[in-house]
Amino acid sequence: MFYLVCAPNGQANSDGPAPDGEEYFAATLLLAEKRWKIKEYGDEARALLHAMVHKGENQDGYPMFEPENTYIKFVAHLHMTDPSYHLPHFYQLYARYGNPEDSAFFLRAEEGARKFWLKSANAKTGLTPEYADYEGEPYDIDGHWTFFSDAYRTVANIGLDWLCEHQEIGQSQIAINIQKFFEPYLENDEEIPVFKIDGQPLRKEEQTAEGFPPLKVHHPLGLWSTLAQASLVTNEFDSTVALKYLKYFWNLKLRRGKYRYYDNLLYFFALLALSGNYQKEWL
Repeated sequence: MFYLVCAPNGQANSDGPAPDGEEYFAATLLLAEKRWKIKEYGDEARALLHAMVHKGENQDGYPMFEPENTYIKFVAHLHMTDPSYHLPHFYQLYARYGNPEDSAFFLRAEEGARKFWLKSANAKTGLTPEYADYEGEPYDIDGHWTFFSDAYRTVANIGLDWLCEHQEIGQSQIAINIQKFFEPYLENDEEIPVFKIDGQPLRKEEQTAEGFPPLKVHHPLGLWSTLAQASLVTNEFDSTVALKYLKYFWNLKLRRGKYRYYDNLLYFFALLALSGNYQKEWL
């Protein structure tokens, strides 16, 4: 397991991991094993995946996947999730190249993750909350119940899953809805409000006492990048809107200053996906 945040000297600044990080570490190691034929990479991934599924069976902690419904947790000790953590295209990878005894679990997780997108996304707007309970309803921890920073990644993941697996159960409509919801903001330069998942702007009286979430988007570059990545799906259903987002994305500038880390990483992820540089043929 990996700590969520560390100081430059490696000292942990948190007392636990973030399960989405482990998901990416495991997938990256399996891809590296297949590309470079180095078994040790895969062994590290399989050890990590075993802990993610089985931790706690000997009263030694908590698993990162909920045993009964297979959902990835927001943090291991809480029984709730984050819609942007659901990565069915990775679970297919785990099922094929992870631990054989957990293959059936990850195939269930793959199916369950796509269904969870449908549960957690608003049927009209396509917006998902940052944190959610297992029924897909917004889950409030310190104000993280709106369509805020984590939530941007959900539609990007829908796009990447479409690229990798192309299994349609209705999630394409989420991508179409969210691109259409934000389409008016492509035409102006005003700051984008923080929205509730029903599409209503957050009101000041709905913030926490600390003023969180803010009333305006903190990561516009990240938002536009993930919305552009949704074009991996929407190009097959509404190519006109999809192309608008791709053109807008192409002309974006990398961010400088305080919030550059999250914005620019989402930009790079989108650029990899949209340029065809997720190399599935390694598998």
